[in-house]
Formats: sequence, C-alpha cells, structure tokens
Amino acid sequence: MIRTVEPRAWSSDRSDAATAYALDRRRLLGLAAGGGAALAAARLHLGAPLASASAPASAPAFASARQATTGDPSTWRTWHLASADELRPAAPEAPTAAEADELLDLQAKRMDKPETAALVRRWGSGPAVLAWAEEGLALTDEFGFPGPRDARAQALLRTAMYDAVLAALDAQDAHGRPAPAAAESTLEPMAGVVTDRPSFPSEHAAVAGAAAAVFAELFPEAEAGRFAAMAEEAAESRLWAGANYRSDVEAGLALGRAVGERAVAHGKDDASVEEWDDSDRPTGPGYWVPTPPALIDPPVEPLAGTWQAWVLPSNDAVRPAPPPAYGTPLWRAELEAVQEATRNRTLEQERIVDYWANKGPQGAYTDFALDLIERDGLDTAHAARVLALMSVAQADALIAVWDAKFTFWTSRPITEDPDLDMLLPSPPYPAYPSGFSASAGAAAAVLAHLFPRAEVDLLSSAAEAAIQRCWSGIHYPIDDDAGLQMGYQTGRLVSAVARQDGAA
Repeated sequence: MIRTVEPRAWSSDRSDAATAYALDRRRLLGLAAGGGAALAAARLHLGAPLASASAPASAPAFASARQATTGDPSTWRTWHLASADELRPAAPEAPTAAEADELLDLQAKRMDKPETAALVRRWGSGPAVLAWAEEGLALTDEFGFPGPRDARAQALLRTAMYDAVLAALDAQDAHGRPAPAAAESTLEPMAGVVTDRPSFPSEHAAVAGAAAAVFAELFPEAEAGRFAAMAEEAAESRLWAGANYRSDVEAGLALGRAVGERAVAHGKDDASVEEWDDSDRPTGPGYWVPTPPALIDPPVEPLAGTWQAWVLPSNDAVRPAPPPAYGTPLWRAELEAVQEATRNRTLEQERIVDYWANKGPQGAYTDFALDLIERDGLDTAHAARVLALMSVAQADALIAVWDAKFTFWTSRPITEDPDLDMLLPSPPYPAYPSGFSASAGAAAAVLAHLFPRAEVDLLSSAAEAAIQRCWSGIHYPIDDDAGLQMGYQTGRLVSAVARQDGAA
C-alpha cells in the first residue's frame, strides 16, 4: 500500500527549476511577444515545442531521475490493497466445452450483429481503463460535482482501477490459464485482443467491476442498476471479442467489485461528509463575500481542505505565504493587474479562457494523458498507473488549496471592483490561491515525470491554464502564481511516490 512522503522545502526555494514557469506581469497581461497571448492555444504536441515566444528556453528538470518501468506490474505497490495478491481468486477449473462453444457461436454471429464491433471498441479498444476514465469525467459533469469533489471522485475511481488491474494480472500469472485463442484453433479473436497472456481473470472485467462499485457509491442518485449494467456490458464485450471465457469475465467482475469496495471504504473514511460550522467565519474588508450573479452562500466545499490527503503528509504541507494585506500597495498592485488584464484582453486570450473553462483541468489533462498513453503504446497496467498518479496529484493539490483558501478567506476581484469586465462568473469560494492553477500544475508535473519528451509542452500548458484565470477576471495574479507553485510541489511529491512504487 502506498504511503505518504515528506515534502522538500519547495515553498521557499524559488530557485527551483519550475519557477521558470511562474507568472510575471508582462506574460500575464499578454504584453510579451508583441501583445500576443502568453502561450499558444492549449494543445499538446507530444514532444514538439509549443510555438510560443514566451515559452521558457529550458524545461524544468522534473523528469531527470525518471527510470524505465519494470515489466512485472503484479509487484507494484497498490493503493487500496495490501498487495496485488491479497484478493487472488482460487485456481480455476479447465474451461468447459460449453464455454468454448459459446465463443465460437458468438464469433459466427458477429457478421449479423455489426453493433457488437462498436461494443468491443467502446470497452476494449486500447487499455481497459481508458473508457472508464472518460465515463468518470462524464458522470461528475452530469451530477454537477464541484472541483474538489470531482478530483476526489477521479482519484477514487482511478486508484481502484489500478489496483484491480494489478490484482487481475497477479492472478493471471499465478494460475496461467491460457487465453481462448491459444486453446481453440478455430477461434479468431477480434483485432487488438491480446492472445499471448493468460486470461483468468479478465483484467477488462476487473476494471469494469471496480469502476461500477465506485460509481454506485459516488452517484447514489443514478438510476438503480445503471453501473452494474455498464460493467456487465463491458464484460460481455470480451466474449464477443473472443478474448475471454465466461468464467474469466465472471471472476474478473467479482475481483474488481471486491477491489472497488476497498476504494469505497477509503472514501467513507476520508472526512468528506463532515458538516461545516461557519461560526468562526471572518468578516470585514478584504474577506470573501458571495459574488454576483448567483450570490451563492455558503461557499462551496468549505471543508475540502480537511479531507484525507493521498500523499501529502499534512494538508498544509505546501501552504503558501499569506497574500498581500488588504489595502496595502502590494494588494492594490494585484487589483490593478486584474483591471489591466481584463481591459486589454485579446480575442486569442478570450478563446483560451473559453477552452479552459469548457475542459477544466480534469478534462484537459485527462485528454493529454490519453494522447501520451496512445503515443507510447502503453498497456493497461502502465496506462492505469499514469491515470492513478495524475488523479491523486490533482486531488491532493485541491485539498491543499482549499486548506489555504479557508485559512486566508481572500475576496474576489469583482468584490473590490464591481465594474470589472468578467468573462466568467467568480466561483463561490475565496480567491487565494487558485485551485484551477494548482490542479493544472499538479497534473502537468506528474505527466512530465512520466513522459519527459512532453515536459515543455505540459508545463507550458499549466502556465497558460493559470494565466488565463486572471484574463477572465476571477483571480488576482498572485492567486494563479501561488496555485501553480502548489500544484508543482504536490505533483513532485506524487512523482517521488512513483519512483518508489516498484514500477520505477
């Protein structure tokens, strides 16, 4: 089981290479490089530099200590299980003749049922975790999860899927039951099916079982049986593909559900359901108050900073210094920077704000991760590791940010200047530091460690994600800078865990 690690003193070490990506006023306001946006549109070029005059000349050395991953995922450390073999199912019997006949019968029916190809592609085109990761994002959007709760949901889902994959691979190696195509000479699996590994239990079914168990806990308002039906569909697709016997997928589903219940137990014990007491809420000039147009009160998730972190040794481990005191020259300079940024905003900057507002850091960096997974041809275990590490970093970054937000209670720019030209409504919680910036920085730092060739692009995208929050009018520059640095620090702590997880 993965443990926390102690942080380095990055909060005070401004010589860290990542500081090259800290914000400065000219880049923030879009005045660098002839008034253009600070960075090119937020697209990942998978190793090619971004076409931006503002990108730093040399990338921070996040990946300098990176090592190649080992070839035996069953030895990697887990998040919810004591080890990959903790829930290992009993050795299976030999496949029955009926199971073999079922696969041959489904193979014969494929030509008459073209929809089965789409089903197989949905759940099995590429690593088993990808479709479920996208489902997780769609569901938190459907049910309106705010940032910290969204990040928590993705971390629970993706760590559960990761553990389910390792548990399935461990059992496959332990029992060694050949895949159907190795035993049935007339069986022709669909394209992309792996036939040179054991198939009991199915890792695709294990992922489905784990995801469905986590979803059922996270989204109790969903229609009864919705997620179990999705898992059954995903498992059934492995039969249509000729990848697994029925006993393979049944064992995989059962194993995945058991792993998913471990993740659910973690979620029930992470302090995320406590009630907020606002009796000590600060009031007065400079403190947060509800903002137009919705004037939402109480603030969203005021206790998220008290939730159990995954890797941070304490929730204030990367807390930044306080923001400038209200009414001081430094504070006025921050407000004037927002006023100038919104007054001089370009159409390109507006497009960038729109992109990030629509994708969010969870969606954008999941897209980036999936592109990198595809680029490098990662298998299910390695893809699951990427997504789990990234989601843990984003979850911890937001826990740290919410700890700071509700320590300082900083007002939003719109409170201090009601005439600001806002592109987005101010989020209903304190300004300092920026959670969006922290989430982007954390994800970028972890992905930069795992995919060094894309490091410059990733860290540049995080800087852009931070800068554009000021362009929109919802954050002071210092909010974005502090949040970005907190994200980098959290991502580096998670990268340190990655170097100790048995895979590197």
